Amino acid sequence: MHKRLLAMVLAMSCASALADTSAASGPAGHTVGEEAAVLAALDRYMLAISANDLDAMASMQTPDGMTYRARAVTGGGMEVVGRPNSYWIDPARKDNHTYRERYWSPTVLIRGSLATVWAPYEFWIDGKTSHCGVDQFDFVKVNGVWRVANSMWTVEPDACNELRPADAAAIRPAD
Repeated sequence: MHKRLLAMVLAMSCASALADTSAASGPAGHTVGEEAAVLAALDRYMLAISANDLDAMASMQTPDGMTYRARAVTGGGMEVVGRPNSYWIDPARKDNHTYRERYWSPTVLIRGSLATVWAPYEFWIDGKTSHCGVDQFDFVKVNGVWRVANSMWTVEPDACNELRPADAAAIRPAD
């Protein structure tokens, strides 16, 4: 079931952007430096999520983007819930929990001012693993700055052992 879900998320991410997969340089002139810039933007966003810094998150995303969460439900099937980006930065959502989200092994696709990052992740609440899954973030470059436009993720509480990297040094953002 998890492998089908991961395949579905990967297919959606590939369909969401035509990509220059060349690591050195592509027809649009993107280089390893541009990929690093996209990942740096994602690292900053993950740090804002981990700090529960709603203002920082708001400054790094587009106001009209969407998010989709997919998780298995009891008895089989998937529950997919969509929400606007504004839901996640609503001050009413501020709470006293501590969060931490980190990812590894990112696949980055870039074409012009559009980018997609697909990566396994782990999410903690109050110092304990809540779940793992796969994140997919769409970025748009606005006035020279990469911003989170849309995101999707799976919620897979039983997949952490399968998804965690063998080398902890691969985990981003670094502590």
